[in-house]
Amino acid sequence: MTDDQIINLFLARDERAVQAVSERYSAACLRTANRYLHSHEDAEECVSDVLMKLWQQIPPAKPQNLEAFIMTLTQHTALDRIRKQQAQKRGGGQAAASLEDVGETLRASETVEDAISHRMLTEAVERFLDTLSDDAQTIFTERWHNETQPRDIAEKFGISGVHVRKSLMQTRRKLKAYLKKEGLL
Repeated sequence: MTDDQIINLFLARDERAVQAVSERYSAACLRTANRYLHSHEDAEECVSDVLMKLWQQIPPAKPQNLEAFIMTLTQHTALDRIRKQQAQKRGGGQAAASLEDVGETLRASETVEDAISHRMLTEAVERFLDTLSDDAQTIFTERWHNETQPRDIAEKFGISGVHVRKSLMQTRRKLKAYLKKEGLL
């Protein structure tokens, strides 16, 4: 089943959409969640939460790239789970966060300016991804967001390894030029 068919099932409020997403993306979601949570049980719960959130968000959302939408949702859900766990360690989140608590969320060497720069860079990369063809966007996302090896990408999508490497090289070159134009490099 294609991503467009899955999205249409969501839009029709057909529960088969959740099953289709689970079959197609649960392994990648589990890997992503596990990378943040370092606990298989927490990662499995995170994937369940993602499936529920997808059902709640589509519609009204109609993502152009379902895989990127799902992986981003997985990442945010895992980070939310970490924040909740950290809040409970600080007393269940009952006390207001002090500036010191907020400062702890930044790495010791990271300044507020670094955090802002990181956010600007992330937003620029997201805008850049919107300019790519679906093929280039999917390959780039698989490689750099999901950390899939090029040979595995080629196998997954039934394309040659040369095509994958060439697409990644061209996309990196375009990204570099885009970021320079945006004044971020």
